[in-house]
Amino acid sequence: MHWQEGDGRMRVLLTGATGFVGSHLLRGLLEDGHTVCVVKRSFSDPWRVEKLLLGWVVYDLAKTGTAKILEDTPVDCIVHCATHYVRDNREYQKNIDSNLLFPLELLGRAKEHGVKYFINTATFFEDQLDGRGDFNSAVYSHSYVLSKAQFAQWGELLALEGGPAFISLKLHHVYGGMDNGGKFIPYVLRQCRGNVPSLALSGGTQQRDFIHVSDVVAAYRAVISHLERHGAVGYRTYEVGTGRARSIKEFVGLIHRAVGSTTCLKWGALPMGKGELMYSRADNSALRGLGWEPRIVGDAEIEKIFRGGELRNKKKSILGNNQKGRCPS
Repeated sequence: MHWQEGDGRMRVLLTGATGFVGSHLLRGLLEDGHTVCVVKRSFSDPWRVEKLLLGWVVYDLAKTGTAKILEDTPVDCIVHCATHYVRDNREYQKNIDSNLLFPLELLGRAKEHGVKYFINTATFFEDQLDGRGDFNSAVYSHSYVLSKAQFAQWGELLALEGGPAFISLKLHHVYGGMDNGGKFIPYVLRQCRGNVPSLALSGGTQQRDFIHVSDVVAAYRAVISHLERHGAVGYRTYEVGTGRARSIKEFVGLIHRAVGSTTCLKWGALPMGKGELMYSRADNSALRGLGWEPRIVGDAEIEKIFRGGELRNKKKSILGNNQKGRCPS
């Protein structure tokens, strides 16, 4: 299908559409009437969005470079959700290639082709780097966090030098349907639903701002609907979270209660992870200024999500409840 002009809407190039947040965002962008072009890697599994992609422009990076994509496909805005997450700092090259070099090339091409806006997906873990001068100190997933933070710095620089307006959405702890099965919340949910005899966990005192993926997508949609105001500013960061910090122990307790699990939660059975971030909470006042507000905040709303089965993955290989033993740290 040839590129279509949106009727008064944005022409959007989306990376990471096959991933967790990106797949939900793709649905939201299409619902808003935007014309969407998707960039993916050849090895990306499209199971989350396969039907959505029918009839739309989809580029494979292994076959078409970023320069050719933007030559063939004029866009108003790039929304960058693609990321690569490797906790082991010894594999830092993968994080550098995917989280810094690839988006930096895309951003440079965007400047060449007059793309007006670049929306970046950042992580709250970047806050660990603020004012840090000692690189010997432990930082959770240091190479991942560093690669994400450095790209945001480049985005600010290019915005100030006449590149696209650069808007970062700093996501806090996102959960929701179609998430990767190996991540903490899906893992805990699977164990609790499977009523495994016991689940070993750390002390659970770490506090996070847990935000449902539907509220995250609503944040992107709100920012996109107000992009014109960012043209003169050049660079802006929005923190995407509920504004409330909960301990991991409290949040897991909500999951456990919601699904009526008989699993024994063994708090303190595992050591705390090296460099664990102990507290994070979003300042979402800037997002609220755009008319956005989170819908799933209170205990009742969160438990309803888990109780209703909304988080059940459709991909059986991720859903299986036969995994037992240690919880991924």
